[in-house]
Amino acid sequence: MLKLHSFTRSPNPLKVRMALNELGLPHEIKEINLFKGEHMSPEFKKINPMQGVPVLEDDGLVLSESNAILAYLGRKLKTSLWPIDPKLEAAALQWLFFESTLLIRRCGILWWSETIAPKTGMEGMTEGELVEATEDLMDTFDRIEPLLSGQRYILSNDFSLVDCSIGPVMNMLRETRLRGLSKWPGIQAYADRVRARPSWKISDGDAIYSSTWKN
Repeated sequence: MLKLHSFTRSPNPLKVRMALNELGLPHEIKEINLFKGEHMSPEFKKINPMQGVPVLEDDGLVLSESNAILAYLGRKLKTSLWPIDPKLEAAALQWLFFESTLLIRRCGILWWSETIAPKTGMEGMTEGELVEATEDLMDTFDRIEPLLSGQRYILSNDFSLVDCSIGPVMNMLRETRLRGLSKWPGIQAYADRVRARPSWKISDGDAIYSSTWKN
């Protein structure tokens, strides 16, 4: 059985939990509490020297990085949620690279500083960093809005594993200064659409901004 090392309240493991549930794959969850430093333990370091989650174990394969896991699951299962055609797969990978290099960092700055830090007493980013991230996201969303105003999901009108990556990250902004994403109705509708999927609830998606967050 697949084994996923996860932390329920962290967005990146949520991407993989959603994918596993969308695919209907039996799996075991091993919770790694980042606040308690369990990712720093010698035992976990043997599993992932980078000491981060998620990590997927599958029949001898140990794979970290959420988007790499999504691509692996899609290719392995030859599922309709992942494109087989090389050109379409390249487009899917392009979006995963975009999410990992541009989107998650900027969303993470706002999410951590305005959603999590106030609930945990931990330090957020500076106002200057928040403004810069906000401006970058606004520019990015201006570019994405036409796409999501014309179709339901990132690749097409059909949900894909790419949406397991992009959707949770968009939803990180619900309790930040960009809450509601009202300036971008296509993006807002997309984020709501992902959050309404059964896999979001099964994966405990709301835990990324739950009032139960505490140090």
